[in-house]
Amino acid sequence: MDYLDRATAPLSESEWNRIDEAIISSARTTMVGRRVVEVLGPLGAGAYSVPFSIFKGKRAAGVDMTGEGESPVVEASDRKTVSLPQLYTDFKIAWRDVETDRQMGLPVDVSAAAIAAEAVAAQEDALIFNGSKELGLEGLFTASGRSQVKIGAWDEPGSGLADVVKAVNQLAGAGHYGAYAMVVSPVQFGKLIRVYGNTGTLELDQIKALVTGGIYYSNVIEGQKAVLVEVGAKNLSLAVGQDLTAGYLGAEKMNHLFRVLETVALLIRRPSAVCTLE
Repeated sequence: MDYLDRATAPLSESEWNRIDEAIISSARTTMVGRRVVEVLGPLGAGAYSVPFSIFKGKRAAGVDMTGEGESPVVEASDRKTVSLPQLYTDFKIAWRDVETDRQMGLPVDVSAAAIAAEAVAAQEDALIFNGSKELGLEGLFTASGRSQVKIGAWDEPGSGLADVVKAVNQLAGAGHYGAYAMVVSPVQFGKLIRVYGNTGTLELDQIKALVTGGIYYSNVIEGQKAVLVEVGAKNLSLAVGQDLTAGYLGAEKMNHLFRVLETVALLIRRPSAVCTLE
């Protein structure tokens, strides 16, 4: 961890612990992608890229009385390597603030670290859901080979449930039988919080009967969109090199600069396990 240069920062171990706790707490409340995509790693800060296999097509199993028939073989259809970009935001703590807090017996103010972590966490979600055209990275909404369902007008009662049923059927037809998780834009999530017909339950609760892996909303998804995935590392992983942490950049005009950073990339092993509604 020497590359973080923490030893040269004018902070005690307990003050660094407060910064770490603030970063983790702030990121957890913001990150949505990690709730539906399993983490692979941490692989180490020096990991520039990760190789992974791609699987396409619906799989079948042999069935006979002797086991001597032709055996279906599960094998990768392609092999790819994805680069792990750095996600980062800098923050500053004034030297006078540090001294004042110490003199008054107050814990060091770590609000700036929490806000920086929130920004990095949001960028991670943007990478997971939207990808990056500049870096050549696919997200769930841009994955080649994903299923797609034309989204209806969720203002109409029952339309959201009907669309989710269509998406589940798409995934099941491709050999993905669940469990499923769904992430929607905030505006679409709000439309599901209403009583469905004369059932006395919310339309959101009706959908949860199908989507047992969780239903979430993310602020990085804009407009009338949603994505349904079959959860599991066999389908999707978030490769993490250096997990979210903070390093010291040095003093600038006596004030102290820090950086919140991580290195991550989305691995889509089975694109057919993703269905976007848009």
